[in-house]
Amino acid sequence: MPRMSYQYETSPRKYEPDYTNRKKVRSTTSKKTQKASTKEKKKIQKNTETKKRAEKQNAQKAKERKIKAQQVFIVMTVFVMLLAVSYRETAIMEMFNQKKEMENQLSVIEKENGQVEKSIKEVESSLDWNKIKQVATDELGMQAKEATPLDLEKSDNVETKHEFIKEEEKSILEKIVEFFVIK
Repeated sequence: MPRMSYQYETSPRKYEPDYTNRKKVRSTTSKKTQKASTKEKKKIQKNTETKKRAEKQNAQKAKERKIKAQQVFIVMTVFVMLLAVSYRETAIMEMFNQKKEMENQLSVIEKENGQVEKSIKEVESSLDWNKIKQVATDELGMQAKEATPLDLEKSDNVETKHEFIKEEEKSILEKIVEFFVIK
């Protein structure tokens, strides 16, 4: 293979024709520039591809974050709803227990009232009004008051009726019709 460098001495390489070297040099330089340009193009493509991949990954990560945020929101909403339902249920249970306690107190009071009424009826049935009157007059010195007749006039016993007839208010239209019909 011919070299491009200067050759000292006389060697067959030195005496090779230049045109072959030039073609090769040209082809190699053009190949080098082509390779360099293709490498640059590939680098640019790789950069754009990596940028696109990064953008896609960022977009995908953003979607995943959004989905995770929605899931967290749904879970928190369900948790709050369950908390509200459980609180409401405990409030209902407390009210139910209070109702039961009040019903028990009511039944106790009703039993006491029944016993008191029964004892009152027993005491009333054992009372003899004639005996009470005799004890009051004999032991306490009380006297029975004699009834004095009252003479009331008959006019005092009669109630008079006062009837007030309320006039019904007529509408303006009825008054106008009545005005023209009567006259």
